[in-house]
Amino acid sequence: MKAILSFAGCWALTGPREVSGPLGGSVSVQCQYDEWYQNYEKYWCKGKDRFSCSIAVQTNSSEAEVVKDRVSIQDNHTQFTFTVTMGSLALGDQDSYWCGIEKSGFDKMFAVNVSVFPGKQNTHQPVSLAEDFTSQFNTQPCAGFVIKPE
Repeated sequence: MKAILSFAGCWALTGPREVSGPLGGSVSVQCQYDEWYQNYEKYWCKGKDRFSCSIAVQTNSSEAEVVKDRVSIQDNHTQFTFTVTMGSLALGDQDSYWCGIEKSGFDKMFAVNVSVFPGKQNTHQPVSLAEDFTSQFNTQPCAGFVIKPE
């Protein structure tokens, strides 16, 4: 019996690489995760790299929305996504952020660049950045392999 060894291409956490919203407006970021992480705590942090980021808001392993200052986060265990909304955007909000899943060892994290542009806030319809979500997946190979009998 021969065995074919192949590396499986997959992702544990992904989302849009860049989002932008108007000064004074809001942005929503949808982060999608593997179902394995359904009951883990999720978070949104700000910082240039994963080791120096500061957590802005974090779930408590439930689907309840958590709001802290101008940022909210809500996990959807059925869709395996969590959504972060940043409101009343200021120029200082323009930075690197991370979708994160807290776990033992190294957390699962995905970088998102947030930019703020001058413009009028549309009070009737918040800026939603989830519509082109699937086209912006950053699929990375897993650190594992699959053995398929031939």
